[in-house]
Amino acid sequence: MDHRLNASARKAERQWQRLCDAYLPVRPKGSIWRYSRNRIPGDLSQGWKLHVSATILSACPIFRSIAPYLKRRDIWFKAPKSLAELHKLNSGIYYGFSQIGKFVTVYPQSAEAAAAIASKLHALTAKFAAPMIPHDNALRSRSCVYYRYGSFSLHLKTTFRKKRVLAIARPDGKLVPDLREPRAAVPRWLTDPFQPVRSQAAFELATLLDTDYTGYEALAQRGRGGVYQARDVSSMPRKLCVIKEGRRHGETDWLGRDGFIRLKREAQVLRSTGTTAVPRVLRTFRANGCYYLVMERIYGKSLQQVLASRQRMSTRRMLDYCAQMARIVAEIHAAGWAWRDCKPANFLVDKNHKLRALDFEGACRLDESDPPWGATPGYTPSRQLWGSGSPEAMDLYALGTSIMQLVARIESPINLASAFRREIKKRNLPLRLIKTIQSLRSPSPERRPSARATQAVIELHSSWAADMAASARAPGMAA
Repeated sequence: MDHRLNASARKAERQWQRLCDAYLPVRPKGSIWRYSRNRIPGDLSQGWKLHVSATILSACPIFRSIAPYLKRRDIWFKAPKSLAELHKLNSGIYYGFSQIGKFVTVYPQSAEAAAAIASKLHALTAKFAAPMIPHDNALRSRSCVYYRYGSFSLHLKTTFRKKRVLAIARPDGKLVPDLREPRAAVPRWLTDPFQPVRSQAAFELATLLDTDYTGYEALAQRGRGGVYQARDVSSMPRKLCVIKEGRRHGETDWLGRDGFIRLKREAQVLRSTGTTAVPRVLRTFRANGCYYLVMERIYGKSLQQVLASRQRMSTRRMLDYCAQMARIVAEIHAAGWAWRDCKPANFLVDKNHKLRALDFEGACRLDESDPPWGATPGYTPSRQLWGSGSPEAMDLYALGTSIMQLVARIESPINLASAFRREIKKRNLPLRLIKTIQSLRSPSPERRPSARATQAVIELHSSWAADMAASARAPGMAA
């Protein structure tokens, strides 16, 4: 499967490069963008920008539909230099949340031209679906075309909140920040030239997001959806909860899986594992074209934060955490699932030192063979070994890496082996325990012990650590 997937991605990338050569010949050094032409004296320094949104699957067909039209009209436009860069743009992580969906950017010469071009682009792309572009206005309902007023030049800047940012000039000549924020697409001093062609959204009944939850606080935002803390006002007493959002077409991968599909999978995993180590599902529903998962609010800090704090940790506590990690992975496997995102950042430590597991959007059935989505480097075997191991074996590799990190007390899995060796000597850990942990990262998947077997070995030596600690505290010990 991974081989076929890589072949599909390479084929699409080759198609994209041919399109770039035909329509985007200008390649500024160090830029992720390619342009249809260089700037000319008549080009504006600011104006109405048009954005055409696309996923990595729809990018080539959309571009083939619109590029000939834009080239014939000598309209200035740009697009990413690769589909890999488009995927990064759509994640909302590498270049900022406001850049999601901005596949093709068009720079019209006037407001009138912008309205006409936008209508034509909408007609050319009407059959395609695409991610929503944050903070831009959609031309019409379910359109791939968005717009905003902004700077056309990287050189026009002003200071805003002690930072140099892109700027636009007001009618009086004063420079103001070119903001990528909610309700900032149309500056207050301008009339929206797209209103005549924008269809008014049909009246929608209030969703559960409006009626049952309030006090929203964004905890995370990215292309596939947001994570929010909110207060559930539909029950008494009113309780805090976490709402995860799965956006349709958000971070679509080469298999066509988007945020909507991934979050439905997470809800399925959480409901079927039968373990209290994962968040309890309170409700799922659909609204505004997205899928929503409402979960209990869990308090604590991640194991990654514990590692970053460099706080002292006894051998007994460290082994207890390791045993809990192994138990959680064992329970997930017993329920028929592979987690595929086992790492310290996804283990939460509560005030009683109990671990909970988070984030199951990339999970799959143990008998599935699709390649891991969004796998974190360092927690998966090398690409050469992907095809030789089951999803369960990949989880075991990630478990071994996570346990070694905790023992070595380092934040990153880079240079893990040497840090692990130094720490096991300091703590004088038993050889059987060391071999079991190291075997989890064996190049041969069949040699990796199961999570349940790993749990048993760690718990045995956790009892040893407790006995050692008790002996050290006992009075009257011989010197």
